Amino acid sequence: MAHLKRAGVTGPFLDDVKGRPLSMGLPPGGYERRDLDRRDAIVRRITAEFRDMPGLVLSIKQASRLLGVDEAACGRILTSLAQSGVLRRKDGQVYAWRGPNN
Repeated sequence: MAHLKRAGVTGPFLDDVKGRPLSMGLPPGGYERRDLDRRDAIVRRITAEFRDMPGLVLSIKQASRLLGVDEAACGRILTSLAQSGVLRRKDGQVYAWRGPNN
């Protein structure tokens, strides 16, 4: 049913539009967008780089470039490794290996 709108253009009102309910939800068990296997491989690689070179001290930007990981993901991973005690964060800016003597 067409109605006169304020601008003088005729068209249906929103109330006249019929539709069906739309249900949105996740499949059973949820849906994980992240590739957890790839992330685990990156975490292992970052850990190995710092372990193999105990004097290595990197900022997030340097680690991102060296490891080929985008800066945001690299920052999250380095922070996680520091919180778990694998790495240590020095001066709030750089990350280093937390070995038995550190």
